[in-house]
Amino acid sequence: MGEFRKIVLLGALVVASTAAAKTKRPPYPEALRCAALTEAWTKQVEVTTAEGRKRFDAALFWGLAASESARHARLTAAKFKQDQIDAGALAAAELAGNDSRAAAELQGCVARVPPLKP
Repeated sequence: MGEFRKIVLLGALVVASTAAAKTKRPPYPEALRCAALTEAWTKQVEVTTAEGRKRFDAALFWGLAASESARHARLTAAKFKQDQIDAGALAAAELAGNDSRAAAELQGCVARVPPLKP
């Protein structure tokens, strides 16, 4: 990973974690589902585009929210990682299959991402 990309990623993490800290922590299953949906959605486009960056920000926000909710629920790292894998596989399959309920859930998750400062 290039140095510039590392700096950009670190900056995005700081912005997203600040935004996550200012919002109410969602329950773990909800945060995990939104993280899975937004990550699968992000993988559908090139991250270097404006749309890709928007999707990446949403996935980053929900990934941090899921991680924080898992920590608060005292889940082990192994449990959290397996939950991420399972939820991600389901979300990817649903979005690839044009599942309307998953698409509606995704839009609800995206709508709840707080505005991030550039």
